[in-house]
Amino acid sequence: MKYKDNVIDKSTIILIITALVIGALILVLLFWNKKLDNKNEEGSKSSEVKNSKKVNIEGLMEDIKNKYSDIVYESNDNTRYKSIVYKSTEKRTDENNITKSGERYNSIIIDTYTGKEITFFGMLKENKLKSFEEKEKELLNLKYPEFIIKGIENGAGEKGYYVTENEVIIYYYDYIYNYDMKEEVTLKIDFNEIKDLLNYKPELNKNYQNENGFNYSSNKKAVALTFDDGPSGYYNPLILEELNKNKAHATFFMVGTMMNSCKSCVLQTYKSGNEVGSHTYDHLNIKRAAYDKVNENLTKTDNLYNSITGDHIKLLRPPYGAYSKENLETINNYFILWDLDTEDWRYRNVKHIVNYIKENVHDGAIILMHELYESSYESLKIILPWLYANGYQVVSVSELAKIKGKTLETGKAYLSLR
Repeated sequence: MKYKDNVIDKSTIILIITALVIGALILVLLFWNKKLDNKNEEGSKSSEVKNSKKVNIEGLMEDIKNKYSDIVYESNDNTRYKSIVYKSTEKRTDENNITKSGERYNSIIIDTYTGKEITFFGMLKENKLKSFEEKEKELLNLKYPEFIIKGIENGAGEKGYYVTENEVIIYYYDYIYNYDMKEEVTLKIDFNEIKDLLNYKPELNKNYQNENGFNYSSNKKAVALTFDDGPSGYYNPLILEELNKNKAHATFFMVGTMMNSCKSCVLQTYKSGNEVGSHTYDHLNIKRAAYDKVNENLTKTDNLYNSITGDHIKLLRPPYGAYSKENLETINNYFILWDLDTEDWRYRNVKHIVNYIKENVHDGAIILMHELYESSYESLKIILPWLYANGYQVVSVSELAKIKGKTLETGKAYLSLR
């Protein structure tokens, strides 16, 4: 009897445990269904609020559009931030107390979640302003010459923000530069560049390209800058640095004997995006020399260039600008002369060089300078920013030909590329 009682006790325990487990499962299921119902109810309410806010946003945007007549842009309805950009004419006083008026872009940005108006910086995550400013500086340096960067860093002007679905365009108003800029200074920052700094997921442009100051345009004026008689081991690196500071390129017509004395100059000129042309191996007057000697001289120069860069020379500037009809017919290089001669070798005077270029420069010009003189180098510090500020791109001869849609041909001599 005692054994039977023990069996009954164990069965009872098993039944009780089973009942408890089933009850617990039922309670969990009831709780989960209740939670789902609450979530659906909240989602429904959230959707109603969102739709309500959407109606309010639409009304708010209509009020804004009615207020400003010169609207140039409106973002689409699917963005977190709704942007309207309009133009206004504002009067302002410059550093000489002269009142000027000019057009400015103004962005009105509405946060569609709150219905509140914000600035562009309200679209950034907290504590990301410094990161944005660093990116802005990086892209400014990619696009603009040093003198513009310094003017902006001085902080004497104001910035306007033109906001779209996938980029912000910054306009730099009233900044003071060392040279009077003829064009607006602006910077496009695609949201691909700052997506990790924004407090939402923006629409991204899959095929975007940053603005690069070395991507020259066929819609702007351009001149080719050329240097003869180098390379100079001292001035060549300085000239390359000055060109780079000003988003400029040049063609260096080098003499073979000088190339031998500074092979690193040849390679650095080539690698920096500038162009190397031949000025013969030993500054030979090809007009007076025999055919065999001319051919040997040019081949020797090209072989040296090829051993340094792995490339071949395409352009020739005959020393003294002297050449014959036979030279044109037998030499397989493009003859590049000039139409603006600074005579820097004669005057060796910065003021003369700068004034000559300012007074005579024109679209498509080929400017002749030399690599060996301090005054030639020093003049670049003045004339390169001046040319840029006046709307000129300073480029190599081949880049100028491309900009002007010209195909260089053998058997011709080019004074300019208008």
